[in-house]
Amino acid sequence: MTVGSVLVTGGTGYIGSFTALALLEADYKVVIVDNLYNSSKECLNRIELISGKRPEYYTLDITDEAALDKVFDDHPDIDGVIHFAALKAVGESAEIPLEYYRVNVYGTICLLRSMTRHSVTNIVFSSSATVYGDATRFENMIPIPEHCPIGPTNPYGRTKATNELIITDHIEAQRNNAKKEGKSGDQWNAALLRYFNPAGSHPSGIMGEDPQGVP
Repeated sequence: MTVGSVLVTGGTGYIGSFTALALLEADYKVVIVDNLYNSSKECLNRIELISGKRPEYYTLDITDEAALDKVFDDHPDIDGVIHFAALKAVGESAEIPLEYYRVNVYGTICLLRSMTRHSVTNIVFSSSATVYGDATRFENMIPIPEHCPIGPTNPYGRTKATNELIITDHIEAQRNNAKKEGKSGDQWNAALLRYFNPAGSHPSGIMGEDPQGVP
């Protein structure tokens, strides 16, 4: 079976780089975009060392729609996006919330707009279990089940919850628009991935978390 290309935003970060590696090992073609705010291009060398394959790479900011458009123009076979690019420190988000909303929320809007212009209809969004907030406010919600009501308690979590709503509204609108044109709309899909604190390194020790500052 022929597999397409996957765009991985924030793909030189810890989780993004491991995802890119897994995709390459599953015979997908991978295109990474990252602004290197909290990562480095060294991970590209390590991905290649482990897999024998090197992903395509662009240094760009997720809020730059024109730069995103160029990536999609250069790679018309991209048929899905895994979106990791974001600011991610809970404490910092309370100190500079506007920057978190600019990068995390506006950046996601820019990405969705560019995807739509290029008919890229599948997205996996790297959300966070912080969208649940304090789950102890409800009975029987520890460990947290997926149906736990969301209620983030910090700006970082609120940017993630906002993005979940934006993506959901966008996908539903695209499906409805397609149906109005007599099409199924089934090609429009999104997954919202909520998780806490992944940890660990590659079994080889070649790849692991490598933050630029204090993690």
